[in-house]
Amino acid sequence: MKKWLLPSFLVCLLFASCGTPLANGRFENHNEIYIKPVVKDTHWYERVETFRQERDSIRENSLIFIGNSIIEGYDVKKYFPDRNAVNRGVACDHLDGLIDRLDICLGDAAKAKLAVLIGINDIGAGRSAEAVKYLYRELVNAIIQKKQYEVYLHSILPTSPRWNNCPPEMIVSINTYIAFLAREHGLHYVDLYSLFRENGSRYVIDDYMKDGLHPNDEGYRIWTEHLNTVLKR
Repeated sequence: MKKWLLPSFLVCLLFASCGTPLANGRFENHNEIYIKPVVKDTHWYERVETFRQERDSIRENSLIFIGNSIIEGYDVKKYFPDRNAVNRGVACDHLDGLIDRLDICLGDAAKAKLAVLIGINDIGAGRSAEAVKYLYRELVNAIIQKKQYEVYLHSILPTSPRWNNCPPEMIVSINTYIAFLAREHGLHYVDLYSLFRENGSRYVIDDYMKDGLHPNDEGYRIWTEHLNTVLKR
């Protein structure tokens, strides 16, 4: 992992969102779902330009990972040596940021597997559960409209208590909705939350995390083992 990533990861939620909030948000669907705004940082644009230049690295039957810093920090080449694994994670990204870069990140293959993990930064930024669910549905709709990939929607990971801007009950609520979307659209749901949660607790197993938010090597190993069983079904 690049040495600069960890400080960027921490800044992302220590300040409740990545970037400077805009003065005004927006309302969606005439249901008055308020989408609290966030600004894309320089890293977002640099990563997207890299993805644009590496678009042809996504080939038939690739395994594509899209999401936030948890994905960016995942050494998918190391953990999936027998697959053409492609990392399209961006530290501090939010759901709408992922939607904005989706075309570039999905590539031009006709057939591929797509692993999606995103949402914790939206919670940390203070967006409502309704807003996060709305944006997640928009993301899923965009994916299935653009591609006929095998899609693996991942649950949001539990955190440690230090991340008090990420309430455990909201993580559970969003994960329930992600599982619902997977069933509704015939997609796969990958329940990492249950795998990473301490028994009898709402918080993460510390041994799997480097900072209570991002997996360490053991966390990524556990994740990889579980995902491989799902991919082989």
